[in-house]
Amino acid sequence: MEKQVEYWIELIFRRGATVSRVAAVVMGIVVAITLVTPPVYESKAKVLIQDSRAQLLVSPGLQSNSSSQPSAVSYPVTEQDLNSERDLLVSPYLVAQALARIDWPDASGTWSGLISKTLAALVSLPMLGYQTLHRTPALTDQARRIANVSKHLSSWVIRRSNLIEVSFTAHDPKWAQTFLSRLIDQYLDYHAGLSNDPRAMRFFETQAQLLKERLQRSEETLRALELQTGITDLAEQRRKLTEELAALEDELNDTHAELAATNSEVELLKEQSRHTPQLLTKETRQEQNLALQQLKPEVLRLEAERAELLSRYQSSSARIRQIEAKLSAAKSILEHENELEIKESSVTLNPVWIAVDTSLKQAQAKAASLKAREAALQQQIAAVRQRVGELINDGVEIERAQRQVEADREVYLSYIRKGEEARASHGLNQSKIFNVSVAQPPSTPLKPVSPNVPLNLAVGALLALVLGCGAAYWEEWRDPKVYALAAITQLTGLDSIGAIPEEE
Repeated sequence: MEKQVEYWIELIFRRGATVSRVAAVVMGIVVAITLVTPPVYESKAKVLIQDSRAQLLVSPGLQSNSSSQPSAVSYPVTEQDLNSERDLLVSPYLVAQALARIDWPDASGTWSGLISKTLAALVSLPMLGYQTLHRTPALTDQARRIANVSKHLSSWVIRRSNLIEVSFTAHDPKWAQTFLSRLIDQYLDYHAGLSNDPRAMRFFETQAQLLKERLQRSEETLRALELQTGITDLAEQRRKLTEELAALEDELNDTHAELAATNSEVELLKEQSRHTPQLLTKETRQEQNLALQQLKPEVLRLEAERAELLSRYQSSSARIRQIEAKLSAAKSILEHENELEIKESSVTLNPVWIAVDTSLKQAQAKAASLKAREAALQQQIAAVRQRVGELINDGVEIERAQRQVEADREVYLSYIRKGEEARASHGLNQSKIFNVSVAQPPSTPLKPVSPNVPLNLAVGALLALVLGCGAAYWEEWRDPKVYALAAITQLTGLDSIGAIPEEE
């Protein structure tokens, strides 16, 4: 490595004249080109893409501020939006619109303009020959200007931001700034034209009116059903009927139980009433039976007469039989009649029977009342169940009508929101309030971006040195003489001790 460096140093010193001549020519050409090249100025601007405009589109129907109905509509800026805006900024359409409003710079009287035209003519010669050969349509001056300007116009998205930077280069700094300003103005006007569509606002207003009429018809249908069925609050009425039915059924069950207990009490009281005497004897007075008292002496007389007759007559005689018949009849009467005769007797009602009978009548009355109550409750329950069934049947129609009203209202409100957004968008466009704003207006360049004289001189010096060394090496390679010790070593493979300089 050290030998190679020594070789090149020795070569440069030995061929210094060649290196100097080539380096001077190259440096002269670089300096000439740098001095002749017209200056190029660059004007830059930055455009901010944001969603603040969308947040201004507040609709009167958006009040809940929930995930389904936010209080403001927001559209975050995406990478696709930024790329779309970047391509739109440098589109040939906007370039043509911007060029139509400004004059083309006249640089024919300057050296830079003359040089630029000459270079452009030289560069366009091959294309002109191609067009002539293939008879392609020639470009108009306007199309040529648009193509030329588009070459010097560029835009890019600044990383990790919503900013788009636009730059335009031209030989005239004032014209570069003017053109870029016109371009951005056309870009903003184009944005206003894109989102400003009065027909959309009229369409939403017309549709909202039609949907309002449909909503009114749905509400009228619902109102007629409510008047016909008497249902104003389906859920509340259903709840009340359910509670009323449950209360009536509970009361009926209690009545059943109370009636069963009352019937058992009635049967028990009836049994007690059957075994309890209704009357009680208070006082009884008895006297002798006068008829019997008179009959007894008659019986004794008949027996005495019979005994007397038996002494005189036979027992089979008619007189004896007649007396025996009378005696038999009198004895029979005495046997069947009480000797005592009740002359006076007093009775009174049994207090126990009275209490039992009173309780029985009360229990029977209560049982009758409970039966009537049970029948009334059963009728009420049947009526409530019928009302529940009618409520369920009518509720289906009511719910269907309510769903229709809600659906029509939602569609109507959606078009109202869209109409408000279109109206707000129209107003914002007329006020030139966009989600696109100029963050940095086009700057007026003070220093040219090219040519970069220090850089050109540094590159020229480096290129002059390299080409000078190359020319020296080429001259060394064409010379058959051996001058360097390294060349001797390279050719013979022997180490060299020294070199004897050539005598002048």
